[in-house]
Parts: sequence; structure tokens; C-alpha cells
Amino acid sequence: MRNLVMTISAALGGAAVMIYEFAAVRVLARDFGGAVDVWASEIAVCLGGLAIGYSVGGALADKYSPMLVAGAALALAGLTAIPIEWIALRVGDALLEVDVLIQWHPLVAAFASTFLPLLFLGAVLPAAIRAESETIERVGHTAGRVAAMSTVGSIVGALAMGHYFLLHFGLRSVIYATSGVLILWGIAIAFLSRRGAAAALLLVAMPANAQVIYDAYSAYHHIIVIDIDGQRQLRFNDDVQSTMSLADPTEGAFEYTDFFYLAPLMNPTIGKTLFLGLGGGSGPKRFLRDFPSMKVDVFEIDPQVVEVAREYFYVDKDPNLTITLGDGRALLRRSRTRCDAIIMDAYGSGPNGAYLPYHMATKEFFELVKQRLNNGGVLIYNAVGADQGFQADVIASLATTLRDSFYAVYVFGARSSINTMFLAQHIDPSGIDENGEINGRVWPLAPWLGHP
Repeated sequence: MRNLVMTISAALGGAAVMIYEFAAVRVLARDFGGAVDVWASEIAVCLGGLAIGYSVGGALADKYSPMLVAGAALALAGLTAIPIEWIALRVGDALLEVDVLIQWHPLVAAFASTFLPLLFLGAVLPAAIRAESETIERVGHTAGRVAAMSTVGSIVGALAMGHYFLLHFGLRSVIYATSGVLILWGIAIAFLSRRGAAAALLLVAMPANAQVIYDAYSAYHHIIVIDIDGQRQLRFNDDVQSTMSLADPTEGAFEYTDFFYLAPLMNPTIGKTLFLGLGGGSGPKRFLRDFPSMKVDVFEIDPQVVEVAREYFYVDKDPNLTITLGDGRALLRRSRTRCDAIIMDAYGSGPNGAYLPYHMATKEFFELVKQRLNNGGVLIYNAVGADQGFQADVIASLATTLRDSFYAVYVFGARSSINTMFLAQHIDPSGIDENGEINGRVWPLAPWLGHP
């Protein structure tokens, strides 16, 4: 739904650009004629306003809700376009009394009458692209599609003005009707923005004791931190990503994180664990508490998530904890160190809910993971879904792909949530002697190498 709303907004903004541009030229013709210099002036103002609007809109969309930015921009464009005729006529009349730099008078009148609405319309396109971009890998596709829809809107607006609107409704009616549509649509989508939805959720759906203590937009997520019923929740958009007990910061409420302990069960001598995805840091905190000598690395793509985890979820700067910023797969590819366990718990949240990064669910990714595991090492992989029901096809595909890459794969279903946990063990037979031992040792003094 949000994608459709933002696509319509981009098309509507593109149409309004051409409608206002044609309307301005028509008004300016009264004082300056309809020669090419008037068209050149209005086109220059149009392009300048859009250029600044693109820049400002993009910056604001990274900081605030993109839907809120787009809605406010459309509404402000409509408001500032209402007096286009009034401003153009009065500035034009005043300039007719001036005999200096006459060739630039059309540009001054065009700037005075249409620069602001065109600037606001320019802010719509980057906000729409930001709102619809669920992952970095899809930004190019999204930008192309949204820009295309904006251009289609401009084509429709130009043809409508040249062949229908001015002939049947008159200039003032077209300006007022267009502005009215922009204002109403802008207010509507601003109200339906993610920030507005989050506020409504907190006011209507949550208990009275819920308290929002952090609410901001990063380059990847709408991050919300909420205290409720003795717990602190980390949310990306509307999806709960992590929980923490306020009484004990090392304890959370998600059962699936208990399955992380399968890693030290399979190898009690575990020395180094890598987490892909930080969230609220539940797994790393518990491992550092329960295994003081363990080295824990974390790869996290969003710098703001790291800041929130440190400030609100008490992920301390432990000497055994190393957090590296960047995409998990890319960092894993550059890394040359080996681990005893890799725990994959990286999820994002988009308009359609939580999603698993597709490039971290492929055979190539699993082969890369296997290369970074010591002999007997394990991959713990969290997937939202169940073998029967929600995303059953995704769970089945993951199971098949993991079995193609690893020696042994075990599958566990959480009872209190729709999480499926995969445990995949890497075994290199060349490193095992005839007694089935690694370096002369067997479990629990070495990794488990059979099917328990």
C-alpha cells in the first residue's frame, strides 16, 4: 500500500510541475509576451527549483519519515502555487516601470511566482524513492521506477494542459484545482506516514504504560525503542527486532535466541563467535556473560543501530567484543580469520514487514560461511517462518540449500514464535583421524563430529 501511495505521489508531483509551468508562462505572456525568452526563463526556474528540491528533499527523507516529507512537500507546493497568477501579474506590472536589465525581467517574474512550489515538488521524488527502497540492493530499481512514474506524470500534465485543461476550465480553475488536490493528498499521506502510524500505534494499540524513549530514521530503518511491561523493545518500523529485560539487561524475551547456545553445545571448546546482525545485542551480551574467555565479533550494517544498542541496550565496550560496520556478506568475504561459530540474525524491515537479506540466503553465501568456519564449526541461522504455514516455501528452500553446502543440518522450531533455527555443521574429513578425532580429541574436548 505504501509503495502505491508514494508512486501516485511521484506521478502527481510530476504532473503538477508541468501544469504550474504552463500556467506561469500563460500568465507571464500578458506582460512579456510568449516569445522564447519567457519559456526559457520559466524552464530555468523550473529546473533550478527542482534541483534544490531534490537535494533538500533527499536530506530530509534520510532524517525524517519519507512519507511525512513527501506529504508536507505536496501540501506546501499546493499552498504556494495558489497565488501564482496574483504574484506574476504584480511583479510583471512593477517590472514594466523599470528600464534596467529588461532582458532578465521575465526570469525575475518567473522566479517570484513559481520557484517555491517547484522547489517543494522537487522534494517529492527523493522522498518517494527513499520510502520505497527496502534494501540497498534494490535502490537502483526503485529509483528508476519512481523517476519513470514522475516523468509519466509530467507527460500527462503537459498534454492535459495543452489539449484539455486550459480549453475547458480556464487558467484559474486549473491552478486552484491542482493546488487543492496537492494539499489534500499531501495532508492525507503525511497523516499516514510511518511516524504517524507509529504514534497511532502507541496511542491506540499499546497499553498506557508503554513509553517511547527513542524514535529516529537511519539510512536503513525507522528505529523505535519502547519500554513496556518491564521490557525494552527495539523495533524496525512496526517489527520487534530485540527485547531486553529492564531488570537484567542480559536477558531477553525471545525464545529463539536460546538456540544460539547450540554453538557451544556442539563445541564446548569454542573460542570465537561471529554474529551477523546486532539488533539489541541479546546474543553477544549473553555469550560474553556466560563465556568470559570467548571472543565475540559482530558485523552490523547500520551505524545508528550500534549507537542505539550501546546507549539503550547496554552493549558495553567489552575487550572481547569487536563490532565492525558494514554489510555482513561483504565483510565476511574480506575477512581471512576463522571462527568456531557464525550466528546469522540479520533482518531488515520494509513496507511489507520483516525480510531476510536475499544475498545472505544463497548457496554462494553458505559456501563463504563454510570457508570461514574451523573444522567442526557451526552456522546458527535464524529464519522467520515455519515448515508448515507462514513462509513455508522459504524455510524449505533454506533447508535444501544448507544441506547442499554443509555436512550436517539440524532444524528446530521455536514454540513461542514463528522462528525456525537451522544448525549447519562444517566438517572437513581431511582434518579427522581414523578414530574420528580432531587433534586427538573428541567431544567435549573438541567439536562434535557425528549426528547426536
